[in-house]
Amino acid sequence: MRMNPSTLPDSDGLAVTEMALAHADRLWRVEMRRAYGPDGALLHGFGPAGQGEPGSRIRQTYEARRMAVAAWRLERRPVN
Repeated sequence: MRMNPSTLPDSDGLAVTEMALAHADRLWRVEMRRAYGPDGALLHGFGPAGQGEPGSRIRQTYEARRMAVAAWRLERRPVN
């Protein structure tokens, strides 16, 4: 199946959002490791502890990561 190049995601925009997501994810993982040890993201990342308390560094990095994921997903959508 051939795709029309005009419907593909913008490669520059995709690269930017991928880098932002990788950076946000790294920062969140650092905070999870700091709070819960080396397996913090694995053990607590998908529960309430992974979101952190309001105002905490975990919450700040979780929210930045959540927004980066949303931007990355939006950028991946083909242009119609």
